[in-house]
Amino acid sequence: MPRGRESLGLYPLRDLRRAPDGAWRATGPDPVFALGPATALAAFSGSRIRVRCRPEDVRPVLAVEAEGESEPRRYRLTPRPEGTDDVIRLPAGTRALRIEAVEAGSSFRLDAVRIEPVGRITAGFHAARAVLERLPPQERRPLRLLRRAWGLLRSVPPGEIRRRLTRAAQTRRPPASYAAWIAAVESSALPAPSAVPAILAALPERPLVSVVMALGTADPAHLAEAVASLRAQSYPEWELCLAVPPASALDALAAEDARIRLLPAPSGSPLAALDAALNSARGPYLAPLAPDARLAPHALLAMVRRLAAEPDLDMLYSDEDRLGPDGERRDPHFKPDWSPETLEAGFYTGALALYRTSLVRAVGGFRAGSEAAPEYDLALRLTERTERVGHVAQILCHRRETAEADEAAAGALAERARRTGGLDSVRIVAPGLYALRRSLPTRPLVSIVIPTAGRDSLIGGRTVDLLVACLASIRGTSSYESIEIVAVDNGDLRPSTRAALEQFGARSATWEQPVFNVAAKMNLGARAARGDVLVFLNDDISVITPDWIEAMLGLAQNPGVGAVGPKLLFEDGSLQHAGVVFGEGLPDHVRRGYPGDDPGDHGSSLTNRNYLAVTGACVMVRRVEFEAIDGFDEGYAINYNDIDLCLRLGERGLRTVYCAEARLHHYESRNRVPTVDPAEQARFRKRWGARLARDPYYGDAFGIRPPAFELDAERFPQAARRMVEAWR
Repeated sequence: MPRGRESLGLYPLRDLRRAPDGAWRATGPDPVFALGPATALAAFSGSRIRVRCRPEDVRPVLAVEAEGESEPRRYRLTPRPEGTDDVIRLPAGTRALRIEAVEAGSSFRLDAVRIEPVGRITAGFHAARAVLERLPPQERRPLRLLRRAWGLLRSVPPGEIRRRLTRAAQTRRPPASYAAWIAAVESSALPAPSAVPAILAALPERPLVSVVMALGTADPAHLAEAVASLRAQSYPEWELCLAVPPASALDALAAEDARIRLLPAPSGSPLAALDAALNSARGPYLAPLAPDARLAPHALLAMVRRLAAEPDLDMLYSDEDRLGPDGERRDPHFKPDWSPETLEAGFYTGALALYRTSLVRAVGGFRAGSEAAPEYDLALRLTERTERVGHVAQILCHRRETAEADEAAAGALAERARRTGGLDSVRIVAPGLYALRRSLPTRPLVSIVIPTAGRDSLIGGRTVDLLVACLASIRGTSSYESIEIVAVDNGDLRPSTRAALEQFGARSATWEQPVFNVAAKMNLGARAARGDVLVFLNDDISVITPDWIEAMLGLAQNPGVGAVGPKLLFEDGSLQHAGVVFGEGLPDHVRRGYPGDDPGDHGSSLTNRNYLAVTGACVMVRRVEFEAIDGFDEGYAINYNDIDLCLRLGERGLRTVYCAEARLHHYESRNRVPTVDPAEQARFRKRWGARLARDPYYGDAFGIRPPAFELDAERFPQAARRMVEAWR
């Protein structure tokens, strides 16, 4: 193939048929084209190429197969009005290029597929174009670009600038597969069987783990797998306490292995069997295990090693996945570290957890009335007594797909709320996901502080005064009655805007300094406010759920909660904010741009969840906590002041919560790329870099450009290093 501009041959590889009108039709679940001929592609191995095509009703993904790589590298081709246009560096040893027809309609077109080699100048031009296209229009002006470039050059080394620009311009890869994660991280990082004796010998003690199980209606084959996985454990100090009716197969197993203790089956429900097993347990740690669960061979060893390192832990849980009908592993759940509000949204701690046996007995064991969800009910009651809860970030347990006992779980949550402050409501959001609302013992004055420049914006196709629209939305939609509003202006509001302040019962405070400092403006507003609860709110916000304040206040009153932020939607209904996570030490909104009804990762967008931070576009904090940390750090005049606030609350042992039930519109541009002062970024890194090397609520293998709880092969080496370190 000549090394010039030339159309490649597009060959249907599978699940494709050409219609008489020239369109393509998918005939199966995995329509794929081959680009060829393969002999011509060899010339491009290891070089940069420019890939273009014109897709209609399809999202093309370029898959690159290379020698020595078990999984293809995949790139989502970037849609543009005139067609896709991407520059990609092929790895050495490239042997095949394919185009996967992702999200193809019933009939689609894929035309004008071209590939050509490009040099550094052309590649640089395309990278610059990609970065510029992501900037808002006002940031593309020459003077703005020059100031930004000068700021970068003064504060960031040239190599780091080049790396950031390269990454910003990269064609986005689709998520990696779970099978790729197993091969690249788990299989490569776990200790070899030959290393286990030394690991066991290094343990300061080897406590007995009492596994308790109720047979219920379990499939005998699944029970046999569960018991076999126990017997295959590299950690030998366990016992299985199982209260069952006489059965020859189980009797034979107990005869083979003295660690299997069969107990007389009490009459009644499986709950009685669990209680009988608990009563006979001899170990200091208890592990309730479902009879359809299967433990990884190193599961108990990993858990006991963590207990040896942190002997004060009262509860310890692991990550898990699901087993398909043919036994394949899928649907991994890479869990956050201990998250009290996340536990109140569902039984995320899940299938493998170790509890201190004495504490389980102290809280009353398995509670009568919790028959369908006894383990969840136990976790809820036990964590009311202790916050010494740990997390082993490894997939240690595999569960069969089972129906969720939602009514029983909702009942357990209702009981928890009654024990811990009063129940308002419990709602089943989706299978296994719940919205718990506690009653409000008092209805304190809530002060809404709105920093504003008094500007107009285009919303819904018409020009509106942002502050006036925000005030009207708060007063016209909110159901909470005890509200005051303090607008912090620059002293130049128009008469019509000032009249609106009076109309909507709002007060104003004026920032009289000539320099722009949003952190200082919010502190000024907080001093002028009278409420015991503060809400800092952008002026480009409108209310969707009338009880947004009640929902956030219900969480803010929880002991140990410092900051609460709502779900924010763009004007088009897509997600703008559902929590903030950190990658390479810097914050970003998780799943930004996803559909507004996006469930997220195991319900992360649908239900309340703990994070390190939420956005300052809308954040609630109690005044006493706000003043204890001296409010916003005014050294962050524009960026990071909201994130820094949440992190400093975290230093005081206070949690940050994303409140999924409070929903508002945020009329920020959907395509805006945050522009950050390099000096503020450097200051933020210096202050928080060490702490943010790992986000406790966002797994090591998840992608960060953008963060979306999706596996990213580029992050696999880091995830593997962390797992290796955990076993040292």
